[in-house]
Amino acid sequence: MKNQFLLITTVLLWVLLTTPAHAQDCNGYMLLTENAEYEILNYNQRNKLTGRMLYKVTDVRRDGNKLEATVHTQMYDEKGKMANEGSYQVGCENGSIWIDMRSLMNPDMMEAYKNMEVKMEGDHMDYPASLSPGQQLKDGSFTINVIDKGSGQNMSTITMQVTGRTVGNKERLEVPAGTYEGFKINQDMEVQTRAMGMKMPGTRMQTVEWFVPGTGWIKSETYRNDKLMAYSVLNKINK
Repeated sequence: MKNQFLLITTVLLWVLLTTPAHAQDCNGYMLLTENAEYEILNYNQRNKLTGRMLYKVTDVRRDGNKLEATVHTQMYDEKGKMANEGSYQVGCENGSIWIDMRSLMNPDMMEAYKNMEVKMEGDHMDYPASLSPGQQLKDGSFTINVIDKGSGQNMSTITMQVTGRTVGNKERLEVPAGTYEGFKINQDMEVQTRAMGMKMPGTRMQTVEWFVPGTGWIKSETYRNDKLMAYSVLNKINK
């Protein structure tokens, strides 16, 4: 569970480090720039460092007014040992960013299903080119079906829903990468698992994130039952 909180906060913190220099223009997005790198530090509710995430853009593709990129990720534990790595897709069209929701799933969980057939489907998480207080952002959902290769039986279904995405006011915030003024954004997350046809207890979380025009997400906090579980901050940018 700890890794689930960590992954969700770090991915959502990172994904919008991609703000365009001009509205409706994808060319200014920093994380749609070849070889751009970012580092994010992860902490628990007691301010103890639990790990860090490194992100690097390994491929950028253009199709008319659209840009897509492959992002390579490396997750390190608190001792500096690499725990896992992977990649996923982000993109931009007319100045608005999207992210493949597969990036929100815990790689450790997926490792447990390596001998199974895994089918994934769902939305992109969309973020408009401009934000304003009170703005409602589009919800997102994602489903994973884990199937036994031998029998073809569906062993489990995992569903993630992100709802209530609301833009708040700007706030001044200091993180290792600098001091910024960013929009505060709240959203709810729920993960449900159904194993062998039986519904398991779900996990509900709330996240608070700060987005800075021209820079992106600089901090994210994850709560469960109104208690802080983990948070992540932007540590370094290398463009």
